This record gives sequence, structure tokens and C-alpha cells, in this order.
Amino acid sequence: MRMLKVAGSIALLFCSFLVFAQPKGYQPVKDIRAFQQSLTSVNASRQTISSDFTQVKNLSMLAEKIKSKGKFYFKKEDKVRIEYTQPFSYLLVMNGGQLMVKDEQKTSKINTKNSKTMQSVNRIMVDCMRGTVFQNADFKTAAYESGSTYLLSLTPANAAMKKMFSQIDVYLSRKNFDVDRLTMTETGGDFTDMNFTNTQHNVALNEALFKVK
Repeated sequence: MRMLKVAGSIALLFCSFLVFAQPKGYQPVKDIRAFQQSLTSVNASRQTISSDFTQVKNLSMLAEKIKSKGKFYFKKEDKVRIEYTQPFSYLLVMNGGQLMVKDEQKTSKINTKNSKTMQSVNRIMVDCMRGTVFQNADFKTAAYESGSTYLLSLTPANAAMKKMFSQIDVYLSRKNFDVDRLTMTETGGDFTDMNFTNTQHNVALNEALFKVK
């Protein structure tokens, strides 16, 4: 139960089955195989990713949206650091099978290997940065394109993920396949938007950023 609660809180931070519907302004990717190959090739050359992010959380019970800012770091193969700096301090670090969540009052550490749900949450975050979402069996993925953007729409394929998400949308720049935006919609209809800016690739990132302590 505690694992599910933590996984749910991570879903709220970020990133029932729905039939794929073509998003307005987008068309299905014409050559899906070529797209997948390009996505894999570009991300294979990226060892680290660093970016700023702004997040807007839309909750049905609140009229006002919850806005926050922070820094995002990724390092291959599976290290993620999401550091909220405004309007509060909150830190989430994933390193292999370990997860650390730290707020202004306490620090919690979890071994994700003990929970398939936590493993799935961890994997989808990493897959978005590695460009390997098509290989994730926990979700079914459809790819669309517009003049400047690719859109990957993911819907849950297993019971655990269906309890948390109705859909996850990953927006990629057509120019360089950067993740520009991540929208996570929960089963109850609440959703979270994360927009990434000032993205840098292959910059030196200190291992201390990903230490679970």
C-alpha cells in the first residue's frame, strides 16, 4: 500500500485504457519505422541531459493551478534527478533500483525492485529521455506529427498503470528530438504539464547529483 501511495504521488508530480484518438493539429507519423530508428539513433549519442522545467498541476478540486519550477537531470543508463526549487523545495532522485524523495521535513528511501508499480513509474521516466518508449510493454504508444513537433501518446497496458494514468503525452521537437513537454493525465481527470527549456546534452554531471543517501 505504501509503495502505491508513493507511486501515486510521483504521478501527481509528473510522467483505464483509452482508445487512441488523433490529436487536433496532428497526423499519424507516416514512416513509423524510420521515426523509431531516428529517435533511437539520436538518443544513443546522449549520455546526459540537463534542463530547466516549469510545471503546472491542474486539480479538479482547486480553481487555481499549482505552478512550480526546477531543474531536471538525466544520466545514462537510469539516473534521474528532479529538483523543485520554486515555490518549495522538493527533490526526487532515481538511481538504478533506488528511489529517494526529500522535502523540507524528511527524506524517504525506497527499493523500487520490491514493487512492480514503482519499477513501471521509474521506467517510463527513463524511457522518455532515452527514446525507448516503444519498447515499454507497460504502455501502448501511438506516434503523431505536426509541422514542428512529434507527439507520442501512451496509454496504460497493465492494471497497475491503469489505476494511476489514463494517458501520458510526450512532445518532442522535430529539430532534435528533445522532450519539450510532458503531460500526464490521471484516471480521475487531473493532469500535470511539464515544459522543458534550456536543454543541454552531454554536459558533465557530478555523480553526487544522483546519490541516494
